[in-house]
Amino acid sequence: MAHIMRIIRGEMWYVLFLIPGLGLFTLAVLVPLVTGARYSFTNWDGVSKSLHYIGWGNYVRAFADNDLWGALVNTFKYALIITFLVNVISLMLALLLDSYLKFKKTFRTIFFLPGVISIVLSGFIWKYNYAIGFPSLFSLFGIDISSPLGDPNYALFGLIIVAVWQGVGAPMIIYIAGLQGLPSELVESAKMDGANTRQSFFHITLPLIAPAITINMLLVLTGSLKVFDLVYVTTFGGPAFATEVITTFIFRNSFNNFQAGYGTALSMIFFLILVLVTLIQISIFRRREVEL
Repeated sequence: MAHIMRIIRGEMWYVLFLIPGLGLFTLAVLVPLVTGARYSFTNWDGVSKSLHYIGWGNYVRAFADNDLWGALVNTFKYALIITFLVNVISLMLALLLDSYLKFKKTFRTIFFLPGVISIVLSGFIWKYNYAIGFPSLFSLFGIDISSPLGDPNYALFGLIIVAVWQGVGAPMIIYIAGLQGLPSELVESAKMDGANTRQSFFHITLPLIAPAITINMLLVLTGSLKVFDLVYVTTFGGPAFATEVITTFIFRNSFNNFQAGYGTALSMIFFLILVLVTLIQISIFRRREVEL
């Protein structure tokens, strides 16, 4: 018993170092989460001090809200397209920049730089480019174009272009790190056995960088599902709600419509969706890593 107590006293120093981090986590995550869950069962308007509990009313309303389903469809369409494009493009760039290309360090910096710019600034830059820059440029060649952000049929794809332009840098670096960790003797052995570039990629390179693929797919998908600032500064869900995503829908109901209780219920639903998507994605890709 004395030995156990001595071990506990020795380990207490580690616990003391954990206390500040745990305190911040509690204040920044756990307390807002519990408070939001409480408000989601009320009709709070976000201003008044009194709360009126309405039970599961907000959740019943949410599942019957067609606007919510439309926002979720836009969110998943946006996230899935971006996840696919960003990972494909960043992997191609990583393969190119990991080869014996001249000035590859310079090109790595160039492709990584858009990710350093804030999303808000990128949104304003591309909004200007779409509205003035590109139309003025194409008019020199006699081509008349207009901003896709003003067309309900193309507005979401206009945002996807911006997100892909800014989002390939970080996944590219992760893929490059994975490629540089490949055992060179395996690649050389495959060449000696007569394997071509395509066979080496699918049977050696791709299985060995499977952890990098898992990380990038997880980070890009969850980040895309939580998009808010890019949509807010460019279209704010318009035109005709063509770019309305779940985060702007929550913001609109919570602050513009003064329905904070309903907004927090939507936030709780979105939180559960994110947890579910993350668990499913990790399960699928971990299983694929073992199969590869």
